[in-house]
Amino acid sequence: MSRDTHAATVRRLFGAVRDLPATARHARLLELGADPLLIAEVDAWLAADAATSALGSPVPGAGIGSSELGVGDVLGAWRLVDELGVGGMGAVYLAERADGHFDQRAAIKLIRGIPSPETFVHFARERQILATLQHPNIARLLDGGATPGGQPYFVMEHVDGVPIDRYCREQALGLAARLALFIDVCKAVEFAHSRFIVHCDLKPSNVLVRADGVPILLDFGVARALDAGATVEEQRAASAWVTPRYASPEQLRRETVSTASDVYSLGLILFELIACRRARLDADDHTITLLGQAIARPSALARDVPWAGRLRGDLDAIVQRATAHAAEARYVSARALADDIERHRAHRPVLARPQTVSYRASRLLRRRWPVAAVAMLLIALAGMFTWRLAAERDRALVAEREATVQANTAAQVSEFLVSVFNVSNPKLRQRRDLSARDVLDEGAKRIENELGDAPRVKAHLLDVLGNAYRSIGEPARTVELFRQAIALHLDPRVDDPLAAAATLSQLAVVYSNNKFPASEAEAAARESLRLREAHAAPDSLDMADALNTLGIILEQGGHADQAEPLLRRSLAIRTRELGADSLNVASTLHNLGLVASSRGDNAGAVELYRQALAIKRARVGEHHPEYQSSLDNYANALGQVGRHDEALAILRENVTLAHELYGDASEHLAVGYNELGSQLHDLGRFADAAVEYREALAVHGRMEGDGQRNASRALPLNNLASAYEDMGDLVAALPLFRESLALRLRTQDPDSSIVLRAEYNLARAATKAGRHDEAAGPLEHVLAEYRRRFGEANFQTAKAEAVAIEGLLGRQRLGEAQALRAAMAEPASEHRTWRLLLARTDARLALARSDTAAARNAAREAWELSRAQWGESHPLIVEAGVLYATALARSGEADEARELVAQLRPIADAAFVEGAPLRSRLDTWR
Repeated sequence: MSRDTHAATVRRLFGAVRDLPATARHARLLELGADPLLIAEVDAWLAADAATSALGSPVPGAGIGSSELGVGDVLGAWRLVDELGVGGMGAVYLAERADGHFDQRAAIKLIRGIPSPETFVHFARERQILATLQHPNIARLLDGGATPGGQPYFVMEHVDGVPIDRYCREQALGLAARLALFIDVCKAVEFAHSRFIVHCDLKPSNVLVRADGVPILLDFGVARALDAGATVEEQRAASAWVTPRYASPEQLRRETVSTASDVYSLGLILFELIACRRARLDADDHTITLLGQAIARPSALARDVPWAGRLRGDLDAIVQRATAHAAEARYVSARALADDIERHRAHRPVLARPQTVSYRASRLLRRRWPVAAVAMLLIALAGMFTWRLAAERDRALVAEREATVQANTAAQVSEFLVSVFNVSNPKLRQRRDLSARDVLDEGAKRIENELGDAPRVKAHLLDVLGNAYRSIGEPARTVELFRQAIALHLDPRVDDPLAAAATLSQLAVVYSNNKFPASEAEAAARESLRLREAHAAPDSLDMADALNTLGIILEQGGHADQAEPLLRRSLAIRTRELGADSLNVASTLHNLGLVASSRGDNAGAVELYRQALAIKRARVGEHHPEYQSSLDNYANALGQVGRHDEALAILRENVTLAHELYGDASEHLAVGYNELGSQLHDLGRFADAAVEYREALAVHGRMEGDGQRNASRALPLNNLASAYEDMGDLVAALPLFRESLALRLRTQDPDSSIVLRAEYNLARAATKAGRHDEAAGPLEHVLAEYRRRFGEANFQTAKAEAVAIEGLLGRQRLGEAQALRAAMAEPASEHRTWRLLLARTDARLALARSDTAAARNAAREAWELSRAQWGESHPLIVEAGVLYATALARSGEADEARELVAQLRPIADAAFVEGAPLRSRLDTWR
């Protein structure tokens, strides 16, 4: 049936039942020969008609491609530039930003027809929840709202790709490649389900595949949250916006949806990908119904498909289970569906089929056919020589002994493999000509392909391999392998919870060190501690490891007070069990140094790092990753206590060592350049610092691109932006601050500490540049979170409030600025940095209200505090100096002001770019 014929059929049926009572419509449609899918489409028209008839709108579908807006129109911040497509739900347009703030493209969907009030409630409620979905295989929902005419719309990330069925067809993908692509789709759907969000409209056109082969899920705009508490009316309104061809039976009946509804749609997509045909060809095609009743099979329906025979059995059963009519008969999750496909690919029994002895045996033989062939040959030989029973008895004894030898040999082979992989680890390798990455990649393939029937050995080797990747700076690959190892350790076939706890501990550290969400790192560390509390002695080394890991995770999350007692307890256990000179003791001393630094006890941190380095030097020498891991922290602590020359020399040594150990494309080298830049930055050598930050970014550029590395790239980006800001080049700084914030938002919780710091930095720079609208949103979020977490009596809160005051002054809102300053907490007398912040703020407020005496006093205090903080020649004193010179001039002390300006000008000329705001203000005194 053609598209036009189908539309005419739906229109004819709609007209036949439009004026009937609602209770009589379905019976009449059945009399007219409509199947359930046609009935569902007519129901959608009837629902839209009910919402629009009061406004005199035409019959639904009569202008299915029409829209209130068109190409060239502006909708909010967006201009519609091209029509991408038209469907039953509405029209989709390519759009670009029209407000001039920055360049961005998006896809905008304009909803067809005037919705009911319940529809608006649904869209408004779900939009906020769906905007939080952040996954590499899900197009993000960016914005939404209503048009001037009252139609809802969604702004989505624009994806340049083609529908998944068309991609498979155009690329001539084989069965294995299609299954692999579909598994990625299932994982993305499972991610949404884990956030309690159901897509509700999965279909091939909503899964686009980019040119690089990555599938992206679209159109979460009609999804709904399982825990959002929607009313029945809202659920029914939401259910009207589905594609009947791929909707589950419960969706067609307008019942409550669940994850099983998405599993059903996934099953139909899978059918179409592997059978190379639509699940419903025309109105007389009942394939979908027959699949749900486990009558139709993809293998029987595939036409001219080279792999049709390979669909029989497993894949037939998988599709039938996914598309079962009853929701409870389907897979419990999209992940379970993907797992069953993975079992099929590995020649393991799939859960969709009865687990008979013969079936399981056939799968085993398929996986181990060489062994089976040898076994059959041995049986045949035994049958031929049964008359030699006595001799065979002796042979059996020999075989038994040989089996024992073979078992021992297998253990030795396992140990050998471990030793091979450990050689590729920079911590253990002795040969300098060995390519670690080549050995590791080959080892990973062998483990995956050869150890499926040895889960204990496989889990152990995955641990070793993960640690090796970790040592060469491959965090994403490390996380993947550690997760696989943990699952195997907890598998009933292995049942080794302490091994799982050990790997969880390492996983938590990798999460934390590589800017994964803090919640994931803490969850892994706490689970490791829980398993060890349940299965290990209280004062065991296992417990010491769990305590050490949770301690460092808490410290990095800003909870030093909670971290220190855990680390002290770990240190006591390790010292007693291993001796005071063990590497594990050095590791805990290093972590206690981090706690001391976070508390401002820099002298204590220097001593703890010194002790850790002394142990490491004695145990492994100076050309070793363990030694390198403490160098930069030690140098930073030295810089904090004023030993800058020592700090710079050590940081340069650290960069050289990282390059020698890990090569020129490693996270360790990037961190080394970044730390060297930070030390130069603290010394006021902003241009030199920018050079090192750019080196760090160049290292990131040489590494293979993935989402996690991009997130770790946010730190040198932020620091380079800060260097430009301190040089007075706000034009260069602002784009980098924006990019750094965007990278952190991809992998971090929106309220995480590092996201808040990035928002604060962007707001501060935007305020300096006079871009108050851009600063407002991030600053409001930061202030709310800091006040909630720390209260008013906190330096972080005070810093954000000072930026807010500067913004108010920039917008000539002096009264509000003074009210905010009056509400700020006063610092303790010893907190010099906080006192400096308030003195500068007070001076600006006094100048704004022309209170010259108060301005002079406050500016003088800021000038004296800044010199005490940074010395007489640091560029960061210039801001307070200019403020003081201005106050002196307004107080009639022009000579003193000019003298101060003359002192400041050479410092500013050396540190700031030409045209920098502070440098320009000094130039006005010429």
